[in-house]
Amino acid sequence: MGEEVNDIVFHESGRGKAVMLIHGFPMSSEIWKGFIGKLSESFRVITPDLPGFGESPLPKGSFSIDDIAGIILRKADALGIDKMVAIGHSLGGYVTLAMVKRDPDRFAGFGLFHSTARPDTEEKRAGRDKAVAFIETNGAKAYTSNFIAPLFADSNHPDVPFVRELNIRANAETLVGYLRAMRDRPDRTDVLQSFPRPILFIAGGKDPVIAAEDVRMQAEMTSRGVHYELEHQAHMALVEDVPATSSRVYDFVLRCYE
Repeated sequence: MGEEVNDIVFHESGRGKAVMLIHGFPMSSEIWKGFIGKLSESFRVITPDLPGFGESPLPKGSFSIDDIAGIILRKADALGIDKMVAIGHSLGGYVTLAMVKRDPDRFAGFGLFHSTARPDTEEKRAGRDKAVAFIETNGAKAYTSNFIAPLFADSNHPDVPFVRELNIRANAETLVGYLRAMRDRPDRTDVLQSFPRPILFIAGGKDPVIAAEDVRMQAEMTSRGVHYELEHQAHMALVEDVPATSSRVYDFVLRCYE
C-alpha cells in the first residue's frame, strides 16, 4: 500500500511539538475544526483525513486497521514527524492503537477518545455485518443520514446537521471497507499494559457505543493512565463539550512533553 501514502491528506495548524488528532467513522478531519484552537497555539496540530474520508483516497482492495495505521505512519515519516502525541476518536482510537503497536517509541503519549482497546464482541461483529448488508441493499446515504443523532447526548444539538453532512459524504465502498476492518480488528489491551508513557482515556457516561465502565477498567490496566468520564456526554463530546474536552487534551499533551 506504499503507493497511496503520498495521496493521504494531513491538515496542519500551529507550530511546535506534534499532536495528531485522528477522526472517527465515518467522518473526516473537519470534525476537529472547532477543537484545535488552544492546542494550535502551543503545538503543531496534525489532523489527517483517514484513507477514504475527506480528501484522502481509499486504498485499493480490502484493508485492515493495521494497514491504515501503516499508511498514516509512512505519511508521518514523509513529513518528518518522528515524535508525536496521538489522540484518536472512536475508529481513530483503533488506528492509534495499531500505530502505537507498530512503533511505540514514536509516541510521547496517546489517547483514546470515546474508544476502546478491546475487539468487537460477537454481537457487535454481527451488527457490523448487518450494516454492510444494509448499505449494499439501500446505499450509503440511507445509512449515514440516520447514523449520527443517537451518538449525541442531545439529539437536537446545533452541530448534529454539521456532523451528519460530514457523514453523508462517505461512499459505500469506504463504509463497507471500514465496517469490515473494525469488525476484524484484534484485541489491543496488550498495548495499554506495555506502553510506558501516559495514556489518556475520555469516556462518555451516556455513550451508546463504548461503555464508560469498560473504559474505566481499561484505564486501570495502564501504568500511567489519565481517565476522564464525562457523566452527561455520549459519543461526540469533542463537538458537544469542546471547552472541557479540549482543555483536558491540552493538559494531557503538556504532561506528555514535560
